[in-house]
Amino acid sequence: MRVAIVHYHLKRGGVTRVIESTLQAFRSLSTPPNCAVLAGEVPDDCSFTEQAFVVPGLEYSNAQEQTIEPEALLDSMRKTAAKALGGLPDVWHIHNHSLGKNSAMPGIVSLLAEAGDSVLLHMHDFAEDGRPENYLLNQKVKSYSAKLYPTAPNIHYAVLNGRDHQIFSETALPESQLHLLANPVEGGAQGVPQAEVDCIHKELNAKRLFLYPVRAVRRKNFGEMLLWASLAKPGDIFATTLGPTNQNYLDAYNDWQAFAQKHELPVRFGIGEQYDWSFPAIMQSASCILSTSIAEGFGLAFLEPWLFGKTITGRDIPDITADFKATGIDLEHLYSALPIPETWIDLEELKTAITGGLSAAYEAYGKELPVNAVEQALNGIQPRAGFIDFAGLNEALQQAVIEHILQNPEAKTNLPVKTLNVTEPAQQADAIHNFFNLEGYAQKLSNIYATICDAPNDALTYVEPSTVLDGFLKPERFRLLRT
Repeated sequence: MRVAIVHYHLKRGGVTRVIESTLQAFRSLSTPPNCAVLAGEVPDDCSFTEQAFVVPGLEYSNAQEQTIEPEALLDSMRKTAAKALGGLPDVWHIHNHSLGKNSAMPGIVSLLAEAGDSVLLHMHDFAEDGRPENYLLNQKVKSYSAKLYPTAPNIHYAVLNGRDHQIFSETALPESQLHLLANPVEGGAQGVPQAEVDCIHKELNAKRLFLYPVRAVRRKNFGEMLLWASLAKPGDIFATTLGPTNQNYLDAYNDWQAFAQKHELPVRFGIGEQYDWSFPAIMQSASCILSTSIAEGFGLAFLEPWLFGKTITGRDIPDITADFKATGIDLEHLYSALPIPETWIDLEELKTAITGGLSAAYEAYGKELPVNAVEQALNGIQPRAGFIDFAGLNEALQQAVIEHILQNPEAKTNLPVKTLNVTEPAQQADAIHNFFNLEGYAQKLSNIYATICDAPNDALTYVEPSTVLDGFLKPERFRLLRT
């Protein structure tokens, strides 16, 4: 079987890591598919360069000097794939086609569908989920804007979690063409010298290291990490690994660094960039792994720590972790909200910010703001009467809360959640290996390919794009940190 795997770039992390794991997983099959990976950018440090091929025009539209039309780009993709595979692909496996990163992609998918090609559309993130500027890019080529989600027996979809599966189940997409395909999980810190771990502890002057191993984006909710740092015990250090690559997040990141320095909080930013330490060594040096994120696609952060022999503490994302809990992975020590007394917050400022943010979001998506939308959004961040979830605030309001705690140490007695729950690392690695191993992933994906190839290429229709948007765009899901 010849498979063309398509993504916009092969930079480290994210989807590239999934593609790398996919190629590795296929080696466990008795008859692995013949795969070529097509991308707009292939960096020198790509670990599978022998299977990676550059197709100019596949990169993000904002990185292109001149946008290529869908017909021309698809022609280049076909020629590149045929040369790499020894013939045209039996299956096109396209990652994040609907994310709105390349204006030609809706047309490419539609043209493949109309030509009767077998396609797997593998969706990790969505333009409909808090990315209106991406959503508008999907509308750029009007002749294809309504054809973003084709449906036919030989066109299937894969999503990462139960929430996204439910949203697409409520569209006109047949259940037989929709797959819940959790990412494979691997990792561990075997072979890390103790001397390297000791060096990290000494350099950071940490008795306990709460590590938040993420790249800085707003939804990672760094303010909540600083709140915990304001409540820290002597010797506790909170550290992040990577700064932002997206310039839109740089000001907020710099502001949090300045805020932490001003108040002498025990926080270190970007240690993965400042020091020549390996990622496994940094993970192994942690007392536990912290997460305060308010939105994830797959939720690797809730699984990976256990493979390093570390527990995870902090914020739960129930929509994402429900799939993990169903396999027996215990995450009950995480909190789903961090309630802050309303009296600590300027509620009028919060309501004004939510009103402006909601109105802008709905306007950007071309949708009318529902009646009582602001009230619904406020209810979505009120875990109990008289309290607001800290993650429902913007950076300015979060800083005001932290300053209130610093100026009034007794105030923390009014917090329903006063400490981070740090449990002993449970024996959960076995459950993770059982349910998210490479071999099982390879077999499931191979079976999907086979099903697609055996299906007839007829009865082509299109899901109405607004039904997907309606699944994501709900006032109760609105958060200021995602604007």
